[in-house]
Amino acid sequence: MRILLIKMSSMGDIFHTFPAISDIKKHFPHAEIDWVVEDSFKEIVAWHPAINNVIPIHLRRWAKSRTRADWREFIAWRRELSNRTYDLILDVQGLLKSAAVARSAKGKSISGYDRQSAREPVSHWFYQKTFAVAKEQHAVERTRELAGKALGYTPSQKLNFGINQNFTHIQKNPRKLVFIIGTSWVTKLWAASEWKALTQIAINAGYQVEIIWGSAEEQAIADSIIASCPEASRPEQRLSITTIAEKLVEAVGVIGLDTGFSHLAGALETPTIALYGATSPTKVGLIGEHTCNLQMPELLDCMPCHKRHCKWLPEHSIDTPQCMTSINANLVWAKLQQKIQQD
Repeated sequence: MRILLIKMSSMGDIFHTFPAISDIKKHFPHAEIDWVVEDSFKEIVAWHPAINNVIPIHLRRWAKSRTRADWREFIAWRRELSNRTYDLILDVQGLLKSAAVARSAKGKSISGYDRQSAREPVSHWFYQKTFAVAKEQHAVERTRELAGKALGYTPSQKLNFGINQNFTHIQKNPRKLVFIIGTSWVTKLWAASEWKALTQIAINAGYQVEIIWGSAEEQAIADSIIASCPEASRPEQRLSITTIAEKLVEAVGVIGLDTGFSHLAGALETPTIALYGATSPTKVGLIGEHTCNLQMPELLDCMPCHKRHCKWLPEHSIDTPQCMTSINANLVWAKLQQKIQQD
């Protein structure tokens, strides 16, 4: 059986798809699974041993620039994609763009969410078979259920992200912690003062702390933390996704924000605490017994707003919103220790 999976982004969403891939391979050991994904994420899709071919796409760039050269590149990409016929094309993203990509491939059947289940209801018109999957579920379980219904099996309760075998060469350091301080939205950031307090707590407890950064702004935050806590460290250069994964495996614990690397840490089964404020962990938070999605003890009426800018702060403010400043370092540390001891 040949299966084409459509899930192009984002990083966290891709990690959320891994358990469904493991399920498919468990029920169909000889299945050949290809995956269409944004080019920037092809490295991580290839980690899963059940994936035969990673098919990178530059849809974000094509949609943004819309030049003739981009159009010609897309036509060539679609022509190459249609050279192979699939028994099942499965769109697990449920968007108009992903449905259109699914229709670009050649297959005996195209399946996806039905009108009530899809993130963008119009996408269901592109499928030949649709399935009802409750939106109230976590994204991991939604994807697993959709794949199971499309292929005729019921997923087991146990999650298997299926990527740990890529990192068996990494030795666990029982005194190493990794902090992931960056994220794409200002409203998801935690106060630098709390990161400093948390770092000092960890160092006083005898741990090594390494701070992961990915932009100039995040590097500046890391440097301010290290200036306050010189025993902490950060990489000198921006790291590849694979190198960061190796550091997450090495660590005995990880603390991060609502970002793809926190999801990666959870998928790698490292005890991980993820902090949430403006966004909700209910449907897209970390999942698994090694993880904890932490919010302030008493939620504000405006939570979750799912906004890039806090309405209670001045326009263009980079201050930390109240929903994040109310999470304190002592609480985060206590939750991490619980997960480490449980592991």
